[in-house]
Amino acid sequence: MTRTVRAVLHAHSTWSYDGHWSLAKIARLFGAMGARAVMMTEHDTGFSPDRYDEYRAACAQASTRLCRIVPGIEYSCPDNDVHILTWGLDRFLSEHHPVMETLEAVRSSNGVAVFAHPVRRNAYDLFDPAWVPYLSAIELWNRKSDGLTIGREARDLIRDTGLPATVGIDFHRMRHVYPLFNRVSVAGDLPLETALVAGLRDGAIVPEALYESLLAPDGQPRTGVHDRLERARRNGIRLLRRS
Repeated sequence: MTRTVRAVLHAHSTWSYDGHWSLAKIARLFGAMGARAVMMTEHDTGFSPDRYDEYRAACAQASTRLCRIVPGIEYSCPDNDVHILTWGLDRFLSEHHPVMETLEAVRSSNGVAVFAHPVRRNAYDLFDPAWVPYLSAIELWNRKSDGLTIGREARDLIRDTGLPATVGIDFHRMRHVYPLFNRVSVAGDLPLETALVAGLRDGAIVPEALYESLLAPDGQPRTGVHDRLERARRNGIRLLRRS
């Protein structure tokens, strides 16, 4: 038996050097917004194996009846240009390793990996087709990097690679909050964290924006309303800067 779980992907708490919210506060916020799980992605910088064990325990403690906090790490390459979102690992890999080394380690540990925010630092230009077999998805829309609509570079990568799409809030502070979710089909007989990781690995994901599927029946992103919102956001920023 399978069921669908609405999950937030890509969030940072005070366990990251640039996070501002506690895990418990994140669980309450996104649980109230309708998320059954928040799949955290703390930065690898400053982590160690011992701290990772403490972090996993803190995620379990912060989880509520409504919202499960799932531990994950956002691994960065040595130049900090490419970031890989990971979940399902029972150990910390290490900081700032080459992308392929990280992907191979995730695969060998039976975890799952997602290519994060392709537009940030033009990471899409650095994308290596050799990574595709190790990735489960590409982040189509990153709220922090792309704004209020999808990333065109991400859309093109997804088209060219055939990988599934996810959406991520990249939550660090309140201004990043937005109704971007992922509906993940999970096995009902598995623990939720295990089931979510398996669902991501299998590509059983439907990205969702404003509580509706982001994808049309042909698999292409629905962008009309989101493009208009992003134009309004950018125009508003320009007006504020002129005032």
